[in-house]
Amino acid sequence: MDTFSPVLMLLIGLVLLFSGRRIFWLAAALAAFLFTYQLLQNFLEPGWTGIVIAAVIGLIFSGLAISFIKTAGFIVGALAGAAALPYLLGLFGIDLSWWILTLVGAVLGIIAVSLAFDWGLLVMTAWLGANVAAGAAGELFSLSGAISSGLFLILMVLGIMVQAGLLKKKQVGKSGLATITHLCY
Repeated sequence: MDTFSPVLMLLIGLVLLFSGRRIFWLAAALAAFLFTYQLLQNFLEPGWTGIVIAAVIGLIFSGLAISFIKTAGFIVGALAGAAALPYLLGLFGIDLSWWILTLVGAVLGIIAVSLAFDWGLLVMTAWLGANVAAGAAGELFSLSGAISSGLFLILMVLGIMVQAGLLKKKQVGKSGLATITHLCY
């Protein structure tokens, strides 16, 4: 069994799960990496070629996220949804066309981000991170579908809670600074 890919996916999943919104540029890079890596698995043999190509695409999206945050947010939402929906439904034993699932997932990701940018990105990165981490853990430790699904749900809730706590601290910090600045002038 190739353990490199599942270990890499587990690490990527955990980073997205717990800090996806906070380090948006990295979330953009990882979402693009995951989508490209999954896409290339349909065309190439597993190995370094797919990882290198996916890493280059991820680096490009990282730069775009820094320069065009709003546009990149919608793209990340689409990529996160496109990468996460096939993982999620696979955990529950639903096996539909990968192309259809990625298209539906992309649309759901765009909708989530458009409804509330911060919360949309938070939920999408937690969702993608939980999916990837649960799928990788299932592959690494030969977990049953039921256990992987339970792990996904637990990780999803934890990821949202952690990221929401970080978002709340960020918002409180900004409003506190604004209040202090307002009082001084």
